[in-house]
Amino acid sequence: MIELNALSNQIAGKVQLSSSKSISNRLLILSAMAKNNLKLSNLSDADDTKLLDQILSKPNLDSTIDCHHAGTTFRFLTAYLSTKEGLFKLYGSERMHQRPIAPLVDAINQIGGEIEYLEKKGFPPLLIRGKQITGGEISITGDVSSQFISALLMIAPTLKKGLKLTIMPPILSRPYIQMTLSLMKKVGIKHNWENNTIIIANQAYNEIDFTVENDWSSSSFLYSLASLSNKSTIEIPHLFKDSLQGDAFVSELYKNLGVKTSYTNDGISIQKTEFQEEKLAFNLADYPDLALPFAVSCLGLGIETHLTGLESLKLKESDRLFTLQKELSKFNVRCKVDNHSIFIPKRQNINYNNELIQTHHDHRIPMSIAPLCMKVGPIRFDDEHVVNKSYPSFWKDMETLGLSVKR
Repeated sequence: MIELNALSNQIAGKVQLSSSKSISNRLLILSAMAKNNLKLSNLSDADDTKLLDQILSKPNLDSTIDCHHAGTTFRFLTAYLSTKEGLFKLYGSERMHQRPIAPLVDAINQIGGEIEYLEKKGFPPLLIRGKQITGGEISITGDVSSQFISALLMIAPTLKKGLKLTIMPPILSRPYIQMTLSLMKKVGIKHNWENNTIIIANQAYNEIDFTVENDWSSSSFLYSLASLSNKSTIEIPHLFKDSLQGDAFVSELYKNLGVKTSYTNDGISIQKTEFQEEKLAFNLADYPDLALPFAVSCLGLGIETHLTGLESLKLKESDRLFTLQKELSKFNVRCKVDNHSIFIPKRQNINYNNELIQTHHDHRIPMSIAPLCMKVGPIRFDDEHVVNKSYPSFWKDMETLGLSVKR
């Protein structure tokens, strides 16, 4: 159990975020595909990245691999292991075995892979017979996890015939697909993306040095904190406007809540300013990880908010929209959710009942709700360690900004 409390309605300080988990995980797979010819620095210290690094850094891959709660790790390894000689069992936590994997497995098997389900069809665990895969033409729906698409793209250069991948619209989380292709371009891989089809020929990876930039997604919780304060100035080094990360959009999104972003030579500074908005609506299909902190910010400010395009959130560590709805009910507030959207009514009377907030093994639930302490005082969470999945220094950074953390 851990308790977070705001000692003041003013926030000031400097926070050094971890490097990007999304970039780090992709680079680890690309490095493995390139036979470790990439020299990587400033990798993320998130649990997911450390797990993937541990799995891939062994001289010989284990035949049985436990991915725990790490969805990105599981999906990327499903594609990667299908191209490596050997027989592999890939499994994870109970929640992982509830998250569908069929679109990725079907696509790999269609281009010459050999993957079987060990329990329920369409879900982990998997038995993967790794081998040289032919490649060719396949299609995949774009309204499932973009990680399926990224996983396929990263193995494409090693396939005999390369890959011609058609993505059937709507395409969700497009910036993450673009991130994968941009990173591949930096290591020498050429691609052609026209309309909804991406073509990657068989080709070799270049040897390069790569320093991972810091994580824009994690900054969303600091933006939320700033938005709920009366006054704030938070410095965040090593975040840049020209970023590979789609979630840099957080700087534009929070303008609507009176949070101004100033770019410096070293990173950014965010300040709370006046705002006039009473009603907001956004399609966040390209930025689903920003939806929860933004929804909580709007709730705390009394703004009527409708966020759509969030189909992918039901496939995360928890069914995030319904999980958020359940936990926010402990603040005497209501919100309407379905499988793709959340609606926050305006000017609700927020009153925390002191009931323990359940994290549901989902790192983004406590980090999204935590800034509400600026409005209600101390909030208690059942698991302090769940944040390690993506933002291990979250509680420490809260203390750096002047908040009280009690264990």
